[in-house]
Amino acid sequence: MPRFLADGVIRAKNCKPQQACHQASYQQIVDRRGTQDFPTPCGGVVNDYVPFYFSPITSFTYTIYKGNVPLVAPDGRVLGKATEDDRVFFVARPLRVAEAALTYCFSDFALNSHAPLPTLEQHIARLEEHVHWGVFDEEPLTARIPEVGYTGVCRYFMNTATPPERQTRNQKRMAEFLVLGSVPLDVIDCVVAKSDQVGDTLHQMMHASAWNIPIYIKRDCYFS
Repeated sequence: MPRFLADGVIRAKNCKPQQACHQASYQQIVDRRGTQDFPTPCGGVVNDYVPFYFSPITSFTYTIYKGNVPLVAPDGRVLGKATEDDRVFFVARPLRVAEAALTYCFSDFALNSHAPLPTLEQHIARLEEHVHWGVFDEEPLTARIPEVGYTGVCRYFMNTATPPERQTRNQKRMAEFLVLGSVPLDVIDCVVAKSDQVGDTLHQMMHASAWNIPIYIKRDCYFS
């Protein structure tokens, strides 16, 4: 967080100069996203983009909650397992990104495998039809952030045998919005934290910076 605030941007993995950040990820997926496995309509590979998910409740955040994802320091040391307690969400509106004249594209499925094969679109006018919003908008909803107009997402995200549209619900919920190169902090609507303790720490970091991005405590954006 202090590094992002000092730089004024969030940079993609391949963007220079690199930001020395801790990473919670599976190396094999990171490596795959550095290949031409997922051609982007704007050019480059996925690692050239800053990735956003369309909700905080995904199978990826769930597996972090379960303690399955390694936490890697900037120097490559594995520090143990990542935890959801230390994770925060940077929240941005796709339309605001588009209006900022940033180069972006978005997928209909997860950009981590070919089953099913994701496709990418680069026109914001097609966002409503390209993403499978049905699996996001079903009841029961959780993870609301009313301060920025976010009405929440379905609590359930894993695949089920029936009905047919839920057979790939997990992959649909992992659709991504990608921003080429870097994301300036002036398009970020808010930062979400799990606890008052983390929120207090973030407020101290924010006050020590030139930024004044709202920070909200939203336990429903997390699993515990």
